[in-house]
Amino acid sequence: MAVPLLRTLVLYCAVIAAVRLMGKRQIGELDPSELVITILVSDLAAVPMQDLGIPMFAGLVPIATLIVLEILLSWLALKSRTFRRLLNGQPAIVIRGGQLDIPKLREMRLTTDEIIETLRKQNVSSVSDVKYGVIEPDGTLSVILKQPQQPVTAEMLGITPKDVGLPLVVVSDGQLVRRSLRLLHLDEQDIENRLKNQSIALSDVFLMTLDDCGNSFVQRKEHT
Repeated sequence: MAVPLLRTLVLYCAVIAAVRLMGKRQIGELDPSELVITILVSDLAAVPMQDLGIPMFAGLVPIATLIVLEILLSWLALKSRTFRRLLNGQPAIVIRGGQLDIPKLREMRLTTDEIIETLRKQNVSSVSDVKYGVIEPDGTLSVILKQPQQPVTAEMLGITPKDVGLPLVVVSDGQLVRRSLRLLHLDEQDIENRLKNQSIALSDVFLMTLDDCGNSFVQRKEHT
């Protein structure tokens, strides 16, 4: 019983390390080569996990080989634009000036239903509102709206909104997050003073976020 458990833990850690080395991306955003590597790594890990007759080393070596290959391909893609296009493809314009590019859709084997569905998910009601629609190498649809349909910005209205920064969690369930304090160049006393001004004790805070512009959010714990 201990051997299968140990093998599972080792292979699990190996797959997690492999995914971390490949970089942080969502599955839907993987390039073709990355998707292939991810599928192969999961399959290779499953075999020695199920078959105890296969040496652990025999399962780890192919995984390591694929990760090294992925890192090498990524490096070559960074150095060569031609190789990058060959490996991952290139963007394709499927909407121009509010009209679908029918030959391009046929070439990419995309249906109009798929395009309309994707537009709806981006809160675009009509193809006619789109100036350019581009299928990215990862398969997502990027949309550039025509000028009348573009959202209103503060610049258009001639106003200057309140500046905001990157909010960091500084208190979680009554405990200070030291790393966030270091990034914000603050200490425990600074946070306690902020909470004191709001008549809140540190132990009563469920969540507190703070950015480098001084904007904060505090949610108290729910006491039952």
